[in-house]
Amino acid sequence: MKKTLLFASLLALFTMGAFAQEKEKPSFKFYGFVRNYACYDTRESLTSNSEQFYYMPKDIKLDANGEDLNAQDNIMLLSITTRLGLNVSGLEFLGSKTSAKIEADFAGFGTSNTVLRIRQAYAKMDWEHSKVLVGQAWHPAMGDMMPDVFSLETGAPFTPFSRTPQIRYDYETKNVKLTATALYQFQYTSYGPNGASFDYARNAIVPEMYFQGTIKSGDFMMGLGVDVLTLKPRTQYNVTEKTIVNTPVVDANGNPVLDITTEEPMYVQSTKETTKAYKSNDQLMISVTPTLFASYKKGNWGVKGRVTYAQNAAHMSMISGYAVTEKLENGDWKYSSINSIGGWVDATYKLNLKKGYFTFCCFAGYTKNLGCMNEIKGDIYMRGEKNMDYMWRVAPSILYTHNAMQIGVEYNPTTVGYGKPDSKYNMSDVHAVTNHRICAILKYNF
Repeated sequence: MKKTLLFASLLALFTMGAFAQEKEKPSFKFYGFVRNYACYDTRESLTSNSEQFYYMPKDIKLDANGEDLNAQDNIMLLSITTRLGLNVSGLEFLGSKTSAKIEADFAGFGTSNTVLRIRQAYAKMDWEHSKVLVGQAWHPAMGDMMPDVFSLETGAPFTPFSRTPQIRYDYETKNVKLTATALYQFQYTSYGPNGASFDYARNAIVPEMYFQGTIKSGDFMMGLGVDVLTLKPRTQYNVTEKTIVNTPVVDANGNPVLDITTEEPMYVQSTKETTKAYKSNDQLMISVTPTLFASYKKGNWGVKGRVTYAQNAAHMSMISGYAVTEKLENGDWKYSSINSIGGWVDATYKLNLKKGYFTFCCFAGYTKNLGCMNEIKGDIYMRGEKNMDYMWRVAPSILYTHNAMQIGVEYNPTTVGYGKPDSKYNMSDVHAVTNHRICAILKYNF
């Protein structure tokens, strides 16, 4: 009997072990890098991420002696963009190959500016031709093709730059890829009456929509996309009403004081202000941003470029926004987008050595304010300085890579034309302001 029980137990253990071996198990792969990033600037500039993400130099600001307060050199060295990531794969779901990604760095917002933040966090399902992604990832308007620069802004504000929660569907064959995405703002947000916030997109209910088609032929790739954003800038508004209040004049005993002539009670008039809140029925702010891009790579040479017509694309880090163009008698507002066009091109060359290789890159970008279609009758909500007419940048860089280590330097001169806006946000009396930025990077990949 004991031998029978022992045999049965061993058989059960063997069966369970065999079943456990056949069960699918996910595979995990950690990755990341330690990045030290140093920058020197010749004047005060509009930046983010502790001055590492660069937008533009600020306009001239004269003091009492006529000296420019923004003509101030500064330098910094930080490691907050050090990155940690985890790729997970290996499980099947509904006939698809599944995967997931979690990626973070230390560039979040906090009292120490070293707060761990989510960069990407998504789950993905891959079939033969179809792919579905749900979670936070690169905005599809820029994720399929980025400039080959190592500066943190990666070509912004001349190109879209954003990571955002989304539901994305891709249909892909050998040479064609079609994309449809619904997006929801989180870290990269639009502007409005309460500053930068995702509330304007959330209150509009309709998600941001992006559609794109890409064609590949050998070493050439070309794509066309369009982004449609809907905002509801206000859900309510306040109206201050004034009323006249007549307060009786009384003596020390509380008795009314009479007018000597009329023998009528005397009154003191005062104004009382009462603020009332009303539900807003403003027109929704709808904007359309098309983008066209292409790339070519042959051997060690490569060239890329993109052109974007930006309508209220502040949430994608581009210089644009919207303005109040009509205030109705019932208290509601109407809006129109402030438009711009931005484009960039970069060329790269890879030089192989006995140990490692050099990557030479030259990036050039230009953006131009196109103003507003209607006269502006109220506030302007936008990214960037509110009197910018144009901006250009030419940034050559060199990066040396050997095994896990990379070291490089980039020269980034950025010139902005500032002027005086008219009622449609077109500039006059434009003058140029330039910042010279020199960046260096030391990066260890793992």
